This record gives sequence, structure tokens and C-alpha cells, in this order.
Amino acid sequence: MTERTTTTFVGDLDGLQSRVNILGRVQPEFHRQEVEKVFRRGWLLIANVADIPEPNTYLARQVPTLNTCLIIARGEDGEIRAFHNMCRHRANQLVPEGTGRAKKFVCGFHGWSYHNDGRLDVITDRSQFNDIDESSFGLIPVHTEVWEEFVFVNFDKEPRQTLEEWLGAMYDGYCGYFSNKPKIASHRITVECNWNIALTSFTEGYHAMYVHKATVPDYQGGSQNPDRHRPYIEVTNYHGRYSVEGNADHHPTEVEAIAFQRGRKMYPTFPPNATVDLGLPSGVNPLRIENWLQDIIEIFPHTFMIASAHWYTLVWFWPLDVDTTLIYGETFAYEAETVDDHMAHTYFRTRLREVFREDVGIIESIHRQLKSGVMDDMYLSQQELLLQKHYAVVDELVARP
Repeated sequence: MTERTTTTFVGDLDGLQSRVNILGRVQPEFHRQEVEKVFRRGWLLIANVADIPEPNTYLARQVPTLNTCLIIARGEDGEIRAFHNMCRHRANQLVPEGTGRAKKFVCGFHGWSYHNDGRLDVITDRSQFNDIDESSFGLIPVHTEVWEEFVFVNFDKEPRQTLEEWLGAMYDGYCGYFSNKPKIASHRITVECNWNIALTSFTEGYHAMYVHKATVPDYQGGSQNPDRHRPYIEVTNYHGRYSVEGNADHHPTEVEAIAFQRGRKMYPTFPPNATVDLGLPSGVNPLRIENWLQDIIEIFPHTFMIASAHWYTLVWFWPLDVDTTLIYGETFAYEAETVDDHMAHTYFRTRLREVFREDVGIIESIHRQLKSGVMDDMYLSQQELLLQKHYAVVDELVARP
């Protein structure tokens, strides 16, 4: 008889509650507290360094939750810095959203210019301005740190923790995993749904056999794990992650077999001992389970990640208001070198897009039902431990002065 999969729980589970109030979280005042005490004080993953690969490259990215746009720039010295995308003269936006290359940023309103390290360069018609100290009139900086391939920012005047302290147990264990994987897909959608509901709909696997029965019906489960329990679930100081076991009895469809006939398998990917055979770091599939499919990671507060053998996906959940969330994702994978690799990528992008659409399709209905006000609390299982942790951390931070 095949041994059934059991779950190994890791981390401090004290204080986590299976019963969580949800109605209060979709109220405007609570949302205002979240913006000020969670998003304005926490470390926010803002970009991938692949967007600014060389000196004098930059990325302009909206931070809609905080009503601002940032320039994330790699200076001539190679350092990565972030600034508000705002001229110090009349607050005009300096560059449009997107990537570019520039040693200087020139305002299109009156011609003021700035070096890409933030220093003021030129005030046009300088003689007509009084009481300006050029040395303190550069672009307004935002605290910036880099972890692995990711840029984080913190909008607090003085961050209460370093990025290493914020990431805690997540900080070590991913060395090199995110490197050398170019972007192969991106998607974006605005949904009528509270950001908590949107994000936490992705951070449990309880729903997989129901929501994804049309697209990926047998990637998980099987005789040894019919309820699709996660073999490994961990919560850290703010974050959480779990490993997903693939179904050893999975039968490829005809299209899947063709797509992965000679290209590297991407989804599903559960070769025996993949993390060992591929030399993946200890933070990926920490329990080293066989038939590993992928890891799910929440980097609190607003980022969800899927980490697999040959690819990873990063999804942001930016609250626009209490009832609306901007969701956008980017997928990175091994660099395609052959026609077969490109075919594998194309099939994978299509399948992943459809899975994502299924997830998104249910969350607006949940939000509408909650806004009716007839259900105060929700009850969460042990397999939904990352949700328990997410809501506990939100409550902890909102309660701080």
C-alpha cells in the first residue's frame, strides 16, 4: 500500500487562529490603517534587477497604493537606487512608466535635470530663484536594498528593520536560484476585490482540485495524496511558504507530450530528486521531497511567488482602494536555445495563463459576497496556514502605534 502524504509544519504557530474576522478587513478605515502601517512601513518588493541590467538603465514603476511612481535606477557606479519620479520644481513626472536608459533625467515642464544617482544637475534660469540649496535639492530618495535578483523599497522615514531582518528565515537559502532566468511572460489585471482576499486566494492549495479541474486536473494528488495536502508548510516572522507534491500518476496530454518531447519540462515538472539533481539551493523544496512540483512563497505583504525547477513566477497585489486591487505578474525561465525550448515556453505560458485566469475568476465573487455583511468570520484549515499567518501579521502591524 502506498504511504499517504503527511504535512511537516515548521515555524512558530503560536497565536495563529483558524477563525479569522474577514468582514472588518473590507471596511475603509481598516484599509487606511493597512496602507499607513503595513505598506508605508514595510519592505516592498518593487522590481527585478533584470529590468535594470547595466549602468545607466532605469525602470519607472507605479506604486499605486501610495499614490506615487518610482524611478529605480542603476547609476554609472553600478549602484541601484530608487527615487520618487518627481521634479523638485513643480512635481512633474520626469519619465513615463517603463524601462529606459539615461545618465540624466530631464523634466519636460521647465528643463530641470538630475543625474541618475539623484543629484541635481541643472536649474534652468537659475538667477531667478532665491533660497535654493542645490546640494539638498536632488531627487527625493526612497530606502532601497537588493536581495538576490530583487529590489525592495521602504517608504518609512527610517526603516524599523533592515531587509535581512524583514525577510528573516527567507533571507538565506535561495542563493543563485533566481539568476540567469530571462522574463518570458507578463500579465496584468485590475479586479474588484480587496487585496487580502486576492492574495490569499493564491497561497493555499486546498482549492486546486476544484478551481483548476479543467486546466491541470491531475498535476497534483494521486493515490498517495488524494486530498492534495502539502508535505511541507513553513511560517516565518512575516512570510510563509509550502512545497507542492506532484502526482506520480500524471498522464501527459497529447499537446503536453509534444511540447515537452525535446524541450525541458516546465509545467508540470516533478522529476525525482529535482532539487538535488539540479543543484537547487536549500530554500527551494526545503524537505527535499521526491516528485516535487513547485514551492509557493508569500513575501509579505503583497507578493506571491511560484518557484519550480526551471522557472519562477512573481505576482504583485497592489491595493488601489479597499475594494480594488491591481494584480500583475512576471514569469522567468531558462533561456530558450532551440526551437524545442521555444515550443515548451509557448505551451507553458498558455497553460499558466489559463490557471491564473481561473484563480482570478473566483475572487471578485468572494469580495461581493463579503460586502453583503452577512458573514463576519471565516474558518481556516491547517492546509491554509499561510492565510492564518498573513492575517495575524496584518493585525499585528495595524495594532502598532
